[in-house]
Amino acid sequence: MISTRKKLGAVAFAAAALVGAFGTVTTAAIAEAAPITAPLRTSAPSTGELRAKMAVLFNAGASRSARAAELENGEAGLPAFDAASALIAIAPASWRWDVVGPVSVNGDTLSAVLYTATDGYEPWTFDLTWKQIDGTWKLSRESVCTIGNFVGQGC
Repeated sequence: MISTRKKLGAVAFAAAALVGAFGTVTTAAIAEAAPITAPLRTSAPSTGELRAKMAVLFNAGASRSARAAELENGEAGLPAFDAASALIAIAPASWRWDVVGPVSVNGDTLSAVLYTATDGYEPWTFDLTWKQIDGTWKLSRESVCTIGNFVGQGC
């Protein structure tokens, strides 16, 4: 049981905490969380960030879970990138790829271009799209099909 003396001490301590150095009463504003009125949106990634995402997908040595996490259709899209990785491994040394802009955003979808080239041949470009899902930009199913069809894997 708390004694009256301890209760009074606690009240005095609380009162002293509210009284400032000059005898004025200080107040503290209670913070209120602003209501969430729109879904969380992340800014559109740069071409460098999209390039890094594609590098994970093309990297056959990366974990399957890390690669699948970059795709709208997850594990189901990996066969296209497994085939692409196998072709990259035997490509001529002059073969290269890049993600080029401009990066265009339309709501929860963004687009950019995958540029591929090999010395002595005209470059190939592929229009790719990413969809924002749970705050993360993931390569769309349609883009997986584009790459899958190019490397003979299909959708």
